[in-house]
Amino acid sequence: MILLCNFIVFADLKELKIKGDQAFYKETQKIFITIGNSYMEIDNNIIYCDEMEVYLTKDDNVKVAIFRRNIRIFKEEDQVQIGGEYAEYYKEKKMFIIRENAFYIDEKDEVAVFGDSIYNYEKEELAIIQGNTRVLQKDIFATGAFVKYTKQDKLMEISGFPKVKNQGSEYRAKKIIVDVDKNTFNMEGGIEAEIYGDEEEDSE
Repeated sequence: MILLCNFIVFADLKELKIKGDQAFYKETQKIFITIGNSYMEIDNNIIYCDEMEVYLTKDDNVKVAIFRRNIRIFKEEDQVQIGGEYAEYYKEKKMFIIRENAFYIDEKDEVAVFGDSIYNYEKEELAIIQGNTRVLQKDIFATGAFVKYTKQDKLMEISGFPKVKNQGSEYRAKKIIVDVDKNTFNMEGGIEAEIYGDEEEDSE
């Protein structure tokens, strides 16, 4: 193991920058490790966390990176932030897997999703959020077991006993699709609703 300086730039990997309070390189295993205030830039992603491990291939390309605790991942061009307490990044697939208090925030479209885990596929512009999911989008609040967000269409498909609350009313269905761009939602199958009108209008 070789102790390195607190800021590392790979000359042969122009797309990757790493820093941390402490940084180590396990030469035989081709692993970079950082501890404390860890930081990475890779594939237009800026990543902050407490600890990080970067595994290289035999050709010194990044294979996978693992992040731990207080993870914040920023994609500035899309105004997207994702994070949690544990994450893996597979460079060839350009895919993040995030677990433990996972969140996905799209600042541009004013939507936030929380869940147990997130699979973010950058090539496909697709995010899948699983387990105890909560969606907040302007005046829409939705819950369910599974959320599929296609970024290009800006459609968020919620399944697994989904429920939506909107302006005091509550809706249930087998599947609920939130249109993030239009701030509307559609329901499919087994629709139930508890609709409450404005109190002032009801009293007239």
